[in-house]
Amino acid sequence: MGERRCLRFRLPHFEFAVLLLHSDSVYNMLRESNTPRARCRKRGLLAMHQSNAFILTAHQRRSAPFRAYNRQEILSLNSNGIRSDLLLEELQNDFNTLTDLRPSDPLADISFPAAVVSDGSSYTRIWTTQTWQIHSHPPHRRYFRHVRKWTQSKTARKILPTVCLATIWSVVVTLLANYFQCRPIPSRKIISVAGTSSTVSLLSAPLALLLTLRANASVARLLAARQAWGALVLHARGLSSILANYIYPINPQAAILSVRYLSIIGWILKAQFRGEDEASQREVLKLMLKEKEYQWIIDEQHSTKYGVAMLSRIRQICNLAMSSSTAQTAPYCHNRLYFVEDSLKEIEASAGICERLFGSPIPPTYTRHLSRVMSLWLLLLPISLVTSIGATSTTVITTALSAYVFVGLDEVGMEIENVFQLLPLQQLAAAVQKDVRDQFYGLVCGSQPDIEFATS
Repeated sequence: MGERRCLRFRLPHFEFAVLLLHSDSVYNMLRESNTPRARCRKRGLLAMHQSNAFILTAHQRRSAPFRAYNRQEILSLNSNGIRSDLLLEELQNDFNTLTDLRPSDPLADISFPAAVVSDGSSYTRIWTTQTWQIHSHPPHRRYFRHVRKWTQSKTARKILPTVCLATIWSVVVTLLANYFQCRPIPSRKIISVAGTSSTVSLLSAPLALLLTLRANASVARLLAARQAWGALVLHARGLSSILANYIYPINPQAAILSVRYLSIIGWILKAQFRGEDEASQREVLKLMLKEKEYQWIIDEQHSTKYGVAMLSRIRQICNLAMSSSTAQTAPYCHNRLYFVEDSLKEIEASAGICERLFGSPIPPTYTRHLSRVMSLWLLLLPISLVTSIGATSTTVITTALSAYVFVGLDEVGMEIENVFQLLPLQQLAAAVQKDVRDQFYGLVCGSQPDIEFATS
């Protein structure tokens, strides 16, 4: 029998043995595979002929006398002759640098909306078990904590000028009422003043309805944005797995370049929706992309957005990689491209939802009408209180408390409407980067256990 050489290496789900044989020794070699020394644990060997090479899909015994190469050594060369292990090492170094540049700590967020978010606010952070325990305290502890931190509330500080104006107006009305000795005013004397009590009552119900609808619409926008970012993290992780399983064995360079684009999609979208400057985006792009890729995407930004250009580039890279695949993998190209395309479609859908929420607020007509009704109500409220309870300090206190409640509800709805200033985008973008890296390296460089199939 002719000379025999074997190279063994692993792929994600199988172990391959490459046997270099002479054509006239195939029959003898297959018959010899039944001997105890070279017996295969799987039956139904698959032999494929390529000139003088035969590939046997088999799981050889670990005691086989042939040299065993790991997967990274076998796939160390891509189509351009570049060692993939060097590319993986370089990618890992860039990931480490990016982690130092953009840590997941919310305090490191360069676009953190400090003017809106109060100290200790929890929705701008991803919750943990400890956060839920604090949130679920009994009512007396929860109320005491919230009242104790009342002075730290950014919302209270923002509405304080409006509440002060309403309070000053109630003081003026009270003083005028005392000056003209109008406490309380009989309806038969000044009908127009006494009628304000009924007017305020009529305005209160529509005002409460407008505030409720506004708050519900804002919360719905917030939940939709959070779901979109959750789907973005999920499908980015899934696409990284697809790149590791289906693209990397065919073209490692294409898979690694796609992972580079995919890992920074979260940071680019965060910069877009938070209004970060161009320098912060280019800093991330220049770190993770080579000079030609970086220059291309900078030029492409003038005609489209960074996120759209990056996803289109991943689609193009995967398509070119599958088009240049070898003959034995060509029948599976359409299936593999379908998996890639499906994940890219979901990521584009998530980015599209975020762009829609960012570019289309609650109709400004609704906001303007609510502001006008609120202004009328605050103007008429002190007059109504003077005619009902008299020109006393109670009128001033009631006006101040009512203004705080209603104006606060309006401001909370306004803050929630701009959903991207409340979402934990720093942690979500870091989650996209981490999940893509861990999934890719876990499948490419990890040591998965062998799978034993039962045979009948």
